[in-house]
Amino acid sequence: MTPHGDLTAKLAGKISPYWNGRGYDVFYDHGSSSKNVGKIVSTINKEYHNGDELSQLDIAIVKQDSNQIAILVEIEETTDKPKTFLGDIFGVLFGEYIFFKRNELVVGGSTTLVVLGVNITDHEARNKYIQNQVNKVKASLGTRNAGIGKVKVMSYKDGETLIEQLPLLLEKAAQGES
Repeated sequence: MTPHGDLTAKLAGKISPYWNGRGYDVFYDHGSSSKNVGKIVSTINKEYHNGDELSQLDIAIVKQDSNQIAILVEIEETTDKPKTFLGDIFGVLFGEYIFFKRNELVVGGSTTLVVLGVNITDHEARNKYIQNQVNKVKASLGTRNAGIGKVKVMSYKDGETLIEQLPLLLEKAAQGES
């Protein structure tokens, strides 16, 4: 098992050049200190304190020179349990704001929330079920973050497979594909 956050840092390093070249910044919460590394937080208040945070995310892909989020990513490096996925998803959707280093970012209909787990067993049918139900439920939430256009839930057998396959998944998400 790798130390917490190593997978996120490796993945961010792999995808950053691709997205930077297409007009996006990649912000992430693990790795060597830089302007793109810091906390990505879903919160209930604009002037938030720790008690107002609902969740923290691993990666935000944001249109350069704006605060518009294209893709949010949460990676569960050691599990793909439904309870964990649901907590990750609703921790974001119940929020009113997303911040990176206390700078407000904005979600909208073109934003995709991607929640990923690592587990040797494939739970594709269960993940699709969760994804479909969440996409139905979020329409009835009254929060700003519920304005996220799509939620995607997937599992990978190991971290290396995730690192290999995620760039294509993110590209499809940015193009509005499933």
